[in-house]
Amino acid sequence: MLKDLQQFEDPDQKEYELTLSKTLLAEYDARAKILDDEDYKKVEVNACDVKDIQNTPLGVPGFWMRAMLNHGGIARLIQEKDRPILMHLQDIQCDLHTTGYGFDLTFTFEKNDYFKNAQLKKTFVMTRQNIIEKCEGTEIEWKDGKDVTKKKIKKKQKAKKGQPGKTITKTVDQESFFNFFKTITMPDEKELAEGKKPEKAEKEDDEDGENAEKDVGELMDDDYDLGTEFKDQLIPLALEYYLEVIEEDDEDGCDDEDCDDDDCDKKGGKGGKHGDSDDEDEKPAKGGKKKADPKAAGGKDGQQECKQQ
Repeated sequence: MLKDLQQFEDPDQKEYELTLSKTLLAEYDARAKILDDEDYKKVEVNACDVKDIQNTPLGVPGFWMRAMLNHGGIARLIQEKDRPILMHLQDIQCDLHTTGYGFDLTFTFEKNDYFKNAQLKKTFVMTRQNIIEKCEGTEIEWKDGKDVTKKKIKKKQKAKKGQPGKTITKTVDQESFFNFFKTITMPDEKELAEGKKPEKAEKEDDEDGENAEKDVGELMDDDYDLGTEFKDQLIPLALEYYLEVIEEDDEDGCDDEDCDDDDCDKKGGKGGKHGDSDDEDEKPAKGGKKKADPKAAGGKDGQQECKQQ
């Protein structure tokens, strides 16, 4: 078999390859002599200690936190205690689901003193268009005394007849951006038929003494609104938000400086916009109740800034 193959070898081709190889080697040797500088060999190079550079931060420090603070809708949810934690945020990625209409938001953090997780993820499950079924978040493994979503308050119990009132310490939720990573699930039709009620988030009593509560539907609405702001605005335009080159419209502001309309003032100082309609844009429904005029979940038609999983 080998002899048969040798019969098909082109001697001229083989000779050409050998000649080319010798020519190229000679050319490389000539170039090497030109680059061989005796003075360069005398330069002393200090050894690099890997320990000096192994903890050097990558990228722009505080890039994502600054971009988030420059986004009006996101900044209003960031509390003072959240800022030191968000300084450790290194990346935010969005992945559209290949099936359904949901998406994932993945927040990557460097090692920090607040929690053990390297990544926090928020998943919006939407198997049908415009219907939010579940908002699933990563459980944050807070280190001791570092949970910024909780706080302890002292509350005085009502005294019984003939007995002094007792003061108890109670742990309640407090405002924090990291509440975004809580899982919220709407009870299905069967659970609702059995009498299971949607969960409510209990917070500290407000100034009027009324307990601030939100049902699960409102929480899912808030989560979805925030998620779409990350997906459609902050992630694709992160650099623009960081550099503050995006001017956001004041939703509560009135364009007319001479406005004396009392209704305007009630809507927010120089307050509401003229001609505001009571009918707001409809949001995705929760728990299987579909709106009459649904919009495509995840932003405008044809505008998907996220990457496919």
